[in-house]
Amino acid sequence: MRIKILVIDDEESICEILKFNLEKEGYEVDTAYSAEEALDRDLSGYSLFIVDIMMDRLSGFDFAKRIKNNDAIENTPIIFCSALSGEDDTVMGLNIGGDDYITKPFVISEVLARVRAVLRRS
Repeated sequence: MRIKILVIDDEESICEILKFNLEKEGYEVDTAYSAEEALDRDLSGYSLFIVDIMMDRLSGFDFAKRIKNNDAIENTPIIFCSALSGEDDTVMGLNIGGDDYITKPFVISEVLARVRAVLRRS
């Protein structure tokens, strides 16, 4: 069975870049352009969420808090991928349940390595 990843970012180009490169690595990848769109899905089949923080109504942090309060998916790892690069943002993301934090702009080879590392631990 292939590993399923959900990329959640309000920038379509970021979703497409990540989807293309993750699929080249053999992962099955879906995208959502908002946290609300993601929460409308059955999230139980995903092995990893890659989540932007700054989105319209619900932020990536709000998405993570909801995930961590859902028994069926609370252990699904989250990698935050955000333009917010301050120490406080990173610490907050990790404290609310993020398993890693990548700042934009990112290098795709680093993203792929971090995805592999998080999936190895989960």
